[in-house]
Amino acid sequence: MIVIGKLFRTLRGHLRRVSWGVVAAALALHMAGTWLLMAWAGEEKLLGWDSFVYYYVTTASTIGYGDLSPGSAAGRWAAALFVMPGAIALFASVLAKTSASLLNFWKRHQVGKMSYEDMHGHTVLIGWHGRESERLVQLLLADTHTDDEGIVLVAEGLAENPLPDQIRFVAAASYADCNEYERAALSRAARVIVHTDHDDRSLAAVFAVMAHPHEAHVVAHFESAAVAQLVRSHYPHVECTRPLHVDVIARAAQDAGSSLVAGEWLGAGGPTQFSLQVPAAAAPVLAAKLAGAFRAQSALWIGYRDGRSAAPVLNPPDHVEIAPGTLLYYLADARIDSARVPWASLAAR
Repeated sequence: MIVIGKLFRTLRGHLRRVSWGVVAAALALHMAGTWLLMAWAGEEKLLGWDSFVYYYVTTASTIGYGDLSPGSAAGRWAAALFVMPGAIALFASVLAKTSASLLNFWKRHQVGKMSYEDMHGHTVLIGWHGRESERLVQLLLADTHTDDEGIVLVAEGLAENPLPDQIRFVAAASYADCNEYERAALSRAARVIVHTDHDDRSLAAVFAVMAHPHEAHVVAHFESAAVAQLVRSHYPHVECTRPLHVDVIARAAQDAGSSLVAGEWLGAGGPTQFSLQVPAAAAPVLAAKLAGAFRAQSALWIGYRDGRSAAPVLNPPDHVEIAPGTLLYYLADARIDSARVPWASLAAR
């Protein structure tokens, strides 16, 4: 009795919400009943598999071409009293369920309930700052080198996706919850940007991200130098950024136009700072030769950073040898393809 009662409650639940199973069962029963009625009425031309399906679908969709229709009085009565009302009602149910499923799918994307575990090589943006974050998204999307797989926004307290046509969205209950980052496919992301509205939230996000297995380059923005230093002490490979307003003001006062130069270096409108890695298979390259190679590409080489040092070396002497795997920083109108650099001719020896 317990099993029968459970089955009855399950069936009643499916009937109450008109589930796909109920619609499919009703459709199958109605089609079977239609075929039996047409067989009883002697409508031989409607009983073939292809003819019957064609007749049933054109009747259910109210298209009714008329090339296949009951010829006997019994067949027409069966069509009028059983086939048409049932088929049209079931067809409307299928359309309604399909529309509801598509709407629910879109709504889950819009309110951040979906998972994007199949993504790879994408950017995970943690936190939303309105227009400032919107500008950040536009800059990321403008560089085709970093938007191949798109952007997944992970945000706390955000009701819906602010840019549904451009980014994916994961609604987070807390930045400290590692499970939220699994839905954003953090383990397969190429880069992570932490930029929340408060240092405490950014700090929680960084610790949660670093507790999650991944190989992404992590950039975190903090207002406080102490918090940034705390993160660096625990995770030296996390690149922490801070506001440079005071530094820019002081330099502009001492050297007129410095703020304009700094803005151009990092802006997207003109020559912009990029990075390029010396291939791991290449021999160590000489700084003097490297500078000439970048000039040949209409670019200005400004420095490098190897894996052993957190700070970049700017304007290095010509005799410096730069090891494979080192990141090179340069200014150019567009990103330079590594394949266009003649690494073999730049060898130190």
